[in-house]
Order: sequence, then structure tokens, then C-alpha cells
Amino acid sequence: MENTPETTEQGLQKTQEMDPREVISEPHILTTNQLNPVTCNNSETEQAAGVVPNAPSEERVDRDLEDWVDETCKKRGAALDLPTVMQACPEFASWARNMGGYLKDWGDLHRVVGQLRPMIGVSEHAWNLAQDRLGPQVATAALVLTFDKHCAGEVASPGGYLRGMVEKAGAGELHLERSFYGRLSGQAA
Repeated sequence: MENTPETTEQGLQKTQEMDPREVISEPHILTTNQLNPVTCNNSETEQAAGVVPNAPSEERVDRDLEDWVDETCKKRGAALDLPTVMQACPEFASWARNMGGYLKDWGDLHRVVGQLRPMIGVSEHAWNLAQDRLGPQVATAALVLTFDKHCAGEVASPGGYLRGMVEKAGAGELHLERSFYGRLSGQAA
């Protein structure tokens, strides 16, 4: 068969007549006369920039985390502070310090948790759900605990474990401070 140039109209007519089930053995050659710039949509730009859509501001997260710690201390009469959390979860603490250096407050912890989350297979959806239902402060503590338990071989499915905590919180049965203090007691024994 001889290659003959087709007009645009003939090419369109041939394209419209094509049957998607038909096998064509001709080579596919696409010719363009003008450059079409490649563009990306807004969500791709945000993902490329590392921005999570609808994420709370860092200042709000910091304030919420500090409020949660204060509230927990008042309710339980015990201090659940950053050093306690880090001491109770040594595997997480080691990874966190390697990723983020010195963690001076709960806001730093929240940022590092977000970075370490994919390493244990917790989906962004599960993380966002936890933050939405538990609040960023409780979700941060829950993911710290999940990360440490997964690294210790106590949790096989970190995403499922985090979702389980979200369900327990919904039923009023989540007591994270007990888990942290229980881990400290176990380390002392």
C-alpha cells in the first residue's frame, strides 16, 4: 500500500468510520502543526508543592495540640506531655528525630507524623479521616502510638488499627493516655 497524504477532512471521515474492535496494523503516526503546552490541574499543583487541600493551618494545629494536652491533664490529673509520648514510643522517637531533628512542640510532632505516615502504609484518606473525626491533636497521638506498635510487631495493619481507634473514639472508648502510660510501665518492668 502506498502512503498518500490525506486532507484533514478525509482523516476525520476515516476516524469516524473506525470500529473500536477492528485491528489495524498500520503504524500510528501523529503529526502536529503547533505546540500544545502541558498544563496541570490545581490539585496536581498542590500535591507537587506538598500542600494537603483543606489542611488546618500550622498555628491552629499547634494551638489545638496544646489545648488537648492541657485538657487531658485536667481530666486525668496526669501530664501527657511530649517527653512522655516520645519516651513511651522509642521506635517512633528515633525515626522522628532522624526526620525532624529536635521536636520542640506538638506542632513539630504533627508535621513529622504526617511525613512518617506513608512509611507504615497508613493511607492519606485514613489519616485525614482520623484528623477530621479525632481532631489533629488526638490523631497525632494515635498515629504516634500506631507507628510504634507497628515497628514493634504489635500491629499488622496500621491503617486498620488507626481506623479502629477512630471508631473507639466515636463510641467514647478511646483512652490514649492509658496506652502511653501502659507502654511506659511495660518498659520499666
